[in-house]
Order: sequence, then structure tokens, then C-alpha cells
Amino acid sequence: MVAKDKKPKKSRPSSATKKDSENTVCSIPEDASVTTDTESTILGAVVFLLSCGVYCLTMYPGLPMGDSGEFMVTSIDFGVSHPPGYPLFTTLCYAAINLIPLGSPAWRINLLSVLFGALFNLVIFLLVSKIGRNSIVGLLTACWIGFSRLFWMWSIQGEIFSLNNFFCALLMLRAYYFEAAVERNEVYRQAKISALVSGLSLSNQHTSVLYIAPFALRVAYRTLITEKHGIADAVRISLCGLVGMSWYLQMPLSNFLVTPRVTWGDFSSFHNLVRHMLRLDYGSSFVLVAGTSKSTFFQNFAAFFRDSSTELSFGTWCCAMFLVATALRNSASLPKRVLCVILSMLACYFAVFCTLANIDLSEGDGLSRGVLERFWMQPSVGLIVVAGVGLCKLLLFLAARVHCIFSNKGFQLVLAVALISVQVQKNYAENNESDNHYSLHYANSILPILPPNSLMLTGGDLPTNVFRYHTICEQIRPDVRVLDMQFMAADWFRDVLAPTTFTGVNIPGVYRPYKTDKLKTGQYNLAVFLEKNIDKFDIFVCNSVRSDETSHQENFYMIPVRTCKQFIRKSDRNPVEVVDKYPAIKLNEWPMPPLHQYEDRTWEHTLMLTYINSLGERGNMLWLAAVATTHTQNRRYLLEHGLVRMEAGVKEFERAVESGLLKEDDWSLAYDHLGKNMGHFCMILRWLVEQDGDQKIMAERLPKLEACGRKYWQIFVDYASLMRKEQQLVSELRRYLAMKSFMGLSFAI
Repeated sequence: MVAKDKKPKKSRPSSATKKDSENTVCSIPEDASVTTDTESTILGAVVFLLSCGVYCLTMYPGLPMGDSGEFMVTSIDFGVSHPPGYPLFTTLCYAAINLIPLGSPAWRINLLSVLFGALFNLVIFLLVSKIGRNSIVGLLTACWIGFSRLFWMWSIQGEIFSLNNFFCALLMLRAYYFEAAVERNEVYRQAKISALVSGLSLSNQHTSVLYIAPFALRVAYRTLITEKHGIADAVRISLCGLVGMSWYLQMPLSNFLVTPRVTWGDFSSFHNLVRHMLRLDYGSSFVLVAGTSKSTFFQNFAAFFRDSSTELSFGTWCCAMFLVATALRNSASLPKRVLCVILSMLACYFAVFCTLANIDLSEGDGLSRGVLERFWMQPSVGLIVVAGVGLCKLLLFLAARVHCIFSNKGFQLVLAVALISVQVQKNYAENNESDNHYSLHYANSILPILPPNSLMLTGGDLPTNVFRYHTICEQIRPDVRVLDMQFMAADWFRDVLAPTTFTGVNIPGVYRPYKTDKLKTGQYNLAVFLEKNIDKFDIFVCNSVRSDETSHQENFYMIPVRTCKQFIRKSDRNPVEVVDKYPAIKLNEWPMPPLHQYEDRTWEHTLMLTYINSLGERGNMLWLAAVATTHTQNRRYLLEHGLVRMEAGVKEFERAVESGLLKEDDWSLAYDHLGKNMGHFCMILRWLVEQDGDQKIMAERLPKLEACGRKYWQIFVDYASLMRKEQQLVSELRRYLAMKSFMGLSFAI
């Protein structure tokens, strides 16, 4: 007999080893459901209510600065906003103003953004809970992004971005339901709903098309090729999308049904409607400003990576990469199909937006960076969903290979609550705008002192939207009419707004900043406009005029009126007699935005800079008058008085430093208007005094003027070098400052 081979007995682990293994590692199937409907409902309610509560506590009580004022002014009369019109948001704002019985128009529209911010967080929760099958991670993901600085900031003010975030998340949720559909008729039904949501999204913000395009391709492939639906069904699905976009009918309806005090464009023809929708009057569609690209794809993507790592943490990217490296290698499961759609949305957004966005990131302009970072929210929505699902998979991985505690719901909940608390605590102070009344203070610094029925020309979002909102919506000096100079340059302005909102104002045609002899028939420049209207109205300008507009300088003074200026005919009037027509600005007269709370990318920072720059405007006006004269004695007279007013501005700045409103380092904000100009005044006056030849006056004044000039030129050189601006002038001033004496040295004015 041949002996049979005996199988070796398996060695059994000791009871202690077995017990330790069970306590540290557990086997959990990846497709196992780790949440229940009850848990999901409770945690979803927590996400929504917590978001509403925190957002309401920190919401702007009045008008935020930026585009919010325009949306509120156009919405109150059912008008149209700047291209592409934002008809859905405008209509929702109109409804909020008329249906919410409490608060100012600004407060009601801010509350509307709070609602959509909370709904966005809820949709993110549902997405991660359904795809990752873990509602606790869904809670953490929703609150992590909802209470990040950027998303929190745009959820508490009346802007389009809160609604756009909601629609982007909703498109991803529709992708989940579309992929989850099994039966042929259900696929068709989900495709129609997805098309409707896509149309609604496009009625709010055009950048959503970069999410819609890859999703639409997926829907078309599955319905037409996989499920064999016919052309008729495809047409019906497309019609659902058009129904969603039908909100664009608000624009021609506004044109025919109402007479808004502020609106943007003439929609009496289909051609004008399409131009407005496609932003052709802006000269761009997806780019942020018209012109050639100033930053490359890689620079823009690197900026997003840097900003998102700061806003959402580098761990967000790690979780997303973990998911891409592991879960997407599995078979064609439902989560994989949904995540492939989301990743295609992100790829489309980066490919198009990062290529076309043309903000120059090398200039270091804080406000421009603030404009760009708004558009990082849309890809951040996709990133956080992928990261949230990645965290679900990571916890399963750690539970299976490290310790069972990672799958314990109690542990996960404690961890989620701790991380959410850290996120809220980190960003609460910066996003708490519950006491932000700075736009109201800005309006009250100018409007009450203007003469009756004044005409205010504005340029830029800050003065235009703040003054228009408070005169129209809050009825603060409703007799003052705010005329945006950008409107004056539009072909439609003379026929649409001028006959109603600007009755009595002579609009000679279409505004162009050309010299008078270069104007064509039907065009006018600022000098022509002033000649035709200055005898009927007191005309002011805020935020100055275009740098290429010089036609008014020959015949008109621009008298400083705090942060604005008034046009006055020169005639034979002495500029020194009219420069003090209005009281000088006092920085402690109204509550000012604390500079160290608001970064340079915020409008509050820009407003404070506007206040600081206005301190030197009286001296600057007399400087310009001195430049214009050729008479030496007149020049010295104007410079002497200009120096007195410039010194007053410097003293006001120094008082603000002493009181704690500003810090010594804040000279960097005033280096141009105060530092450089103060140095110029002192040095050129020093030269004029030396030319006069009076030994007694020279002995008394030259040392003081030279010390003054050196001090403020040095301030300018230090900060201009730091900001890398006006390098040629900096180089020249450094050469002057290196000299021991300026005796006999000529300074050109």
C-alpha cells in the first residue's frame, strides 16, 4: 500500500492573538450600507438648520458692496442686470422683496442667499451620503465646505454665487439619479428632469455650462445609444432644457411691461437679447474681462490648487486622490459611473476656464484675485464631493487594515463634530458681517451734503451700486440721480433710461472719451456733457473719470467733496477760493472698515483706501492747477496753499494712526496719494524758495522743506519698491535722496 500524503495541519492562532486581531481589524464589504434612512434624515435636517442658523447670525444686515447693489436696484423694479442678465436670480430677488414682510430690500435678498447656501450644503450632504453610503461623512463634507471662508462669505450676501453653487451641486445629484435609473422609462424621465435643471442653471450663471456639457453628452449617449430612444424623445428632452432657460423671457418682458429706474439694455429686438445673453457688450463670454489672456492654463490651475488647499485643506486633495487611485479601478458600479461624470465636469471646467480666464495673477492686485476666487467655487463643489466619497472609502480601508474604530459610527460622529467646530471657529470672525454697515456709512458721508437735485456721475462698482441702492431702495436723498458713466457709453442709454430716469438731463448722443475735435456726429465727451448740463445741475463725479478722458480739464475744476468731486467752471475763479467749498473728510467721522479684518481682495478694504486717498485730494487739485499755469508767482502761490492742504491730510492720517484706527504700516495704502505727492510739494517749493533768493526766507524754510521732501519721498520709495510700482521714478528719487544737499538743483514740475 502506498501511504497517502497527509495534509499538514493548519496552526491555530492562540486565543489572545485571535482576540487582538478581532479588536483591531474588521472586514467590511465596500458596497455595504453603513447608514440608515433615519440617520440620513436626521443628519440632513441638522445640516440645513445649522447652516441657516450660522448664516443668519453672520449675514449682512444691509447692502454688501460689489454687484449686490446692482442686483437689488434692478430687482426692485423687475429690471435687467448686467450681461448675461441673470433673469432667474433677478426674478427670485423681485419675489423676495415683495413677499418677505420684514427688513430692507438688501436684508431680504441677503436672506435669499442664505436659503440657497443652506440648500447647497444639504445637496452636498445627500450626494456624499448616497455615493459614499456614509451620512456622517456627508455631514462633515457639507459643513466643511459650507463653513469654509469663501463659501460662507458668498452665502450671506445677495449675490448669484450662492444660487450657482446650489445648481452645480444639484446637477451632480441629478447625475446620481440618472445613473441609478434602471428601467428604460425611468432613464427617460430622469433625463428630462436633468435637462430642466440644466436650463434653470444656465438662467443664473453661464459658467454652469462647463458642468452641463459633459453631463449632457453622457445623457445623450445612454438615452439614444444604450436605451435606444428615438429622435422624438431627444427633442422632448431638449425642450425641457429650453423650458428651464425660458426665464430669459424676463428680459424682454421687463422691457415691455414695466419702466424700471435702472436696467441694462434694450430688448426690443431678438438680436439685442442674444447679444446681452452672450455678453457680447462685455467683449467676452467666459473670460473675466475683455482682452487677451494674461495668465496661462498652468498658472490658473496652480492658483486654484493653492487657494483650494488653503480654503478646504490639503487633506481634501489627498482624499480625492485616494478615491481616484482606488475606487475608480473597480467594476462599472453606480458610484464609479457617477464619479466619472463628476470628474468629467471638473476636467471640462479646468480645460476651458483656466485657458480663457485672463486676470493677471502676477500683478498682485488684491481685488482682481478676489474676482478670480469667486470662480473657484464651482470646481471646489466637484472637488469636495470627490473628496467626501474618498474619505468614505478611506475609512473602510483603515477599518479593514488598521483598526475597527474607523468604522465605528460614534467615533466618526465625534471626529466630524470636532472638525466642523474647528472649521466654524476658524472662519467665524472673518465672516461675521452682522455689524457691517459700511456701505450705509459711505452713502451718508456724501449724499446728505449734496445740493438738491444733484447729478452724480459714477464709475466702478463701489460708488455706483452703493449710491444707486441707497437713493432708490432706501430713499436716502432720492432727488439725487446717479448716472453710471458706463451707461453713457451704451448705444441704448439715450432711448431707454434717459427719458425716464434722467428727465431733463441733456444726453447729446453716445459718450466717448475723445478730444472734441475727434468726435463724430452723435458722439460727445465729458466737456460737451458738462457744457450742456452744468447750468441746470450741480454735477459731481465719484471714483474719478477715465484716465483717457481729459476734455474737461481746460474749462472745469474738480473740487474735492470728501470721496467725490464737483465740477465747477474755471472762468476767472481762483482755485484756492473754491477748494474749501465743502468740509474736509475726517476719518473718525463715520465707522471705518478695520483694515486688519478685511484683506485687500475685499470691497471693505477698497472703501477704506478710497477714504485714505481722499485725504490728499485738496492738495492734488491745487497741484494740477500749478502744473497748468506758466506764471512763476502763481505757481508758487498754488503750491504753498496745496502744501497746507496736503499737510492737513497727512495730519488726519496720523491722527487715525494715533487713535488706533490705522497702523503705521498702513502708510503702504497711502504711499502714492500722500507720500509721493507730499514729497513733490516740499521739494518743488524748496526749489522755488531758493529761486526767489530771499536769504532770510531761505534760511527759515529750506531746511524744513528739504527734510519734509526727504521724509515723504523715502516713504514713497520704500513702499513703491515693496509693491514693485513706478520703478523708473523710484530709481530717480533714490538718486536724489543719496545727495547730501539739493542746493542749486532744479526740480521740474
